[in-house]
Amino acid sequence: MSTVCCFGAWDPGYPRNRILRSGLELAGHRVVEARVRDRRAWRRYPALGSAWSRVAAATDVVWVPEFRHKDVPLASWLKGRRPLVFDPLVSRWDTLVGDWRLHAPGSPQARWNRGIDRIAFAAADRLLCDTWAHGELFTQLGAPRARLRRVLVGAEQEFFDIPPPPAAAGEAGGSGPVRITYVGGFLPLHGVGTLLEAARILESRAALLPPFVVQLIGDGIEHESARTFARDHDLQRVEFAGRQSYADAPRVLAASHISLGAFGAGAKTGRVIPHKLWQGLAAGRAVVTGDGEGPREVFEDGVHLRFVPRGEAEPLADALAALITRPELRSRLGSAGRERALELGSPRAVGAQFAAALEGLAA
Repeated sequence: MSTVCCFGAWDPGYPRNRILRSGLELAGHRVVEARVRDRRAWRRYPALGSAWSRVAAATDVVWVPEFRHKDVPLASWLKGRRPLVFDPLVSRWDTLVGDWRLHAPGSPQARWNRGIDRIAFAAADRLLCDTWAHGELFTQLGAPRARLRRVLVGAEQEFFDIPPPPAAAGEAGGSGPVRITYVGGFLPLHGVGTLLEAARILESRAALLPPFVVQLIGDGIEHESARTFARDHDLQRVEFAGRQSYADAPRVLAASHISLGAFGAGAKTGRVIPHKLWQGLAAGRAVVTGDGEGPREVFEDGVHLRFVPRGEAEPLADALAALITRPELRSRLGSAGRERALELGSPRAVGAQFAAALEGLAA
C-alpha cells in the first residue's frame, strides 16, 4: 500500500477530507501531511515547500484536498515523478459565478476563476468528482475525461452511530412535534428561501397536521434574508438556532425526524450530493432533497429518500406534509436510506472508492 501526502492549506475540520483520510487508512494506505494554515500565497508557498521537505522522501502519491485549486500548481512543481491527485469538490467558476453570483459572467474575475479551474484540473493525474454529473462539468472546464474518478462524499461514522429518532406526536409514547432539520451554511444552492416558503404553506395547513417544527441551524450567505422572511411572514413553527460547532451535528440530528438536503433552483444543486444529505441518511432519518442527475446516480425516489423539484415550494410542502403525517413512511425511508448510505457512503466504502481511484498511478 502507498503513502499519500495530503498537501495544501486545507481545513482539517472539513468533513470531505476527514472522511477520505479515515477511509484511506481503513483501506490500508498511510496518510501524511504537508499542511499550513496561512492562505496568503506569498507566505503559504514557502511554508508548504518546507512542510513538503519533511515528508517528501516517504511519499508515493500527492493529494490536494477540496477547494485548494491554488495549491495544485505548487504541488505539481514539487512532486517530481510522483502522481498528483486533486479533489476539487467544486469548480471555483461555477461556485463564485453561477451559484453565489459574486462575479458577473464574462467579467475579469469570472475569467480568472475559470482559468484557475482549468490549470488545476489539467495538472492532476487523477481528478476526483463527487458525482459523474459534476465530473461532466469538470471536463467542460478542461479536465481530461480519462483522468476522472468518482468518489462519493459520504458521512462520518458519528452519523451512522446516531440512535433511531424519538417518538413524535401520533406515535406510541410520543408527544413532541415532528422535527424537520436543516443544518448548513445557508448557501444559495441549499434553497433556504424555497424551504421557508414551503414552511409558510405548511403553517397554513397546520390545523390538518400533527405538530411540527422546522429548525434551521447554521449561518451564511442567505441567513439574514431567511430570518427576514420568517419575521415578515410571522412564521411560528420555524426556529433559527444559529451557528453551532460541527461536532454538535450528530446531537442535532438525533432529535430530528426529517432531514433536509438542498433545494436551490440552480444547475449546481442538481449535480451534487451535499454532506447534509449523506448525514441525514446515515442517521436513518427520512430525507427530502431537490431532484437532479447527481443524486439520482445513487438514490431512488420513494425508496431511499424523497426527491422534489428544485426551487418549487409547493411540492416540497406536500412531501413534508406526507412525512409529518405518516410515521411509517418516515421509518421506511429512514431505514432504506441508511442501508444505502452504509453501502456506498460509510468511511470504509468511500475509502475503498478512493483507493480504487489510486490504482494504476505510478511514479
